[in-house]
Amino acid sequence: MEKESMNGWMSVRKIYLYGLLLFVMLAWGLNIVAIKILIDHFPPITITGLRILAAGIVIFVFLYMKKDLQKMNLHEFGYVSLSALTGIFGHQALLSIGLVNTSGTNGASILALIPLVTNIFAVLFLKAKMTFLKITGVLLGIVGIYLILVLGGGSFTKLSNGDVFVFLSVIAQALSFIFIRKASYTLNAKTITCYALLMGAGFLIMLSFALEGQKIGTMGTLGALPAYVWIIFLASAIVSTGIGNLCYNFAISKIGAGEAAIFLNLAPFFSLVGSVLFLNETFKFIQLIGFILIVLGVLLGTELFVRKPKIDKQVEVSVSK
Repeated sequence: MEKESMNGWMSVRKIYLYGLLLFVMLAWGLNIVAIKILIDHFPPITITGLRILAAGIVIFVFLYMKKDLQKMNLHEFGYVSLSALTGIFGHQALLSIGLVNTSGTNGASILALIPLVTNIFAVLFLKAKMTFLKITGVLLGIVGIYLILVLGGGSFTKLSNGDVFVFLSVIAQALSFIFIRKASYTLNAKTITCYALLMGAGFLIMLSFALEGQKIGTMGTLGALPAYVWIIFLASAIVSTGIGNLCYNFAISKIGAGEAAIFLNLAPFFSLVGSVLFLNETFKFIQLIGFILIVLGVLLGTELFVRKPKIDKQVEVSVSK
C-alpha cells in the first residue's frame, strides 16, 4: 500500500515537472516573437543587452538570497567566460541582428537545429561517438532547413542575410554548450547560468555603445512608447530568460538532462505558432514539412530514445533564451 502511494506521488511529481517544462518551452518559444517586437522599437543589440542583464540580475538576487551561488576559481572562470562570450554575447547579438532581416518563422526553424549542431560539436571537441542515428539526424536537419528557407522562400535568392546571422547564432550557442559542459564538472548549472548571463550582458552593452551609440542617444523618447512594449520587455527578460532558465535547470536536476531535452523540440513549434498569430506571418505547408524533418532530425541526432547505461550523468544548461 505504501509502495502504491509512493508510485502515485511520483506520478504527480512527474506531471508537475512536465507541466513546468511545457511552460518553459512556451515562454522560450514566444520569446522569439517578443524579440521581433522589441527590435522594432529599440536598437537590437542594446535591447538584447538590457534584457539579458535584467534576467541575470533576477537570477543573481534569487540565488544570493538562497545562498546557492558557488565561488569560481580561475579555471572555472575561464570556461564560464567563454560560454558567456559564445552563448550570450555571440548567440544573442547574432540572433537579434538576424531577426531584423528575416521572419520569426524562419528564425524559429533555424534555431531548432541547436541540439543537432551541439551534437556535431560534441563529436569534434568532446570525443563523442558519431553513430548512424546521429548522421541520419544531421541529414534530416539539413533537408528540413532546405525546405524551409529555399523551397519555402521560392528560390535561392530568398535566403536572406538575416537567415545567415541566425544560423551563425546557432553555431555560437552550440559552442557555448561545449564550454558549459567543461565547467559543469565542478560548478552547478545555476551558478554557470547566473554568471554567464551577467558577463554576456556586459559584453553586449559594451558592443551596443560601439555600434549603436547614436541610436542610444535617441532613446530619451522611450516614455512615449506604448505600455505593451515595456510589458513585453519585462516578460522576455524576467519570465522567458530569467525564470525560464531556472525552471529548466530545476527540471534537469529532477528528471535528468535527456528526458528534459525532449521538450526542447516544442520551443520552435511555439515560436512558429506565435509568429503566425501575433506577427501575421505566413507559414507554407512545405515549411511545415521542413520543420517536422528538423524535429525528427533532432530526435534521431540526440538519440533521446536510445537506452544508455547510466555511467556519467550529463549536465546540460541553457543560458540563451
